[in-house]
Amino acid sequence: MLKQKTTTTRNRFTSADLDFLASVLVPGEQRPHVEKLWTDPDALRGMLDLPEVFRSLLNSPETLRISPRFYFYILVRHAFLQANLRAPEVADYVSDVMTRSVSPAHRDPLCDVARGFTHASEFIAFINRAQGRMRFHLQVAAGNQFLMLAGLYPGFLSGRRAQSGAQDPGFYQNFAQQAFRDAAASPHAPSPAARTTLAHLAESLPLAIRSLNRVADEYVFLGD
Repeated sequence: MLKQKTTTTRNRFTSADLDFLASVLVPGEQRPHVEKLWTDPDALRGMLDLPEVFRSLLNSPETLRISPRFYFYILVRHAFLQANLRAPEVADYVSDVMTRSVSPAHRDPLCDVARGFTHASEFIAFINRAQGRMRFHLQVAAGNQFLMLAGLYPGFLSGRRAQSGAQDPGFYQNFAQQAFRDAAASPHAPSPAARTTLAHLAESLPLAIRSLNRVADEYVFLGD
């Protein structure tokens, strides 16, 4: 699971995404130049970081044809850049989690389990009973779940606190941060790159969550 998630989101874009990017940057006969750059990870990242790509994503009807991965990567990456959170692997990871959270086509058993958990105590009970690789994956699932709740649905958490005295959004941010730290330190992380990404995400989580709050407020309607 995490091994798949740490494969860059940008490697899983579609031909429709390329069409959109070419239409924004080099409409007409110069498309082959974009196709060559599309296969170069550094060049592709540079193109996707351009402000005109972000503006076109928000304003063009052509965005109806692009993939959810492309759409959320651009939103997350530019929100993070505006907050000076510049590590592309963190934007890759967070946008992939966001895509998996809202995509009805996703079939990750742990994601399906996590989707119903909105109380930290539910995860704590599972994690405390788990060992080895399963414990690692539950830590990642807990971090992902509360990253999304605190980042995209802070109103839901605040409303539940007002109604029932539940924990405030900051508690869930701290819970997610510790879950990612524990996962980064786990010997069951699939690779050094995965450990680095999880550790970087843990340390930058407060800034990442504030950026996702802005994405939810200004660019995406996800309901309450």
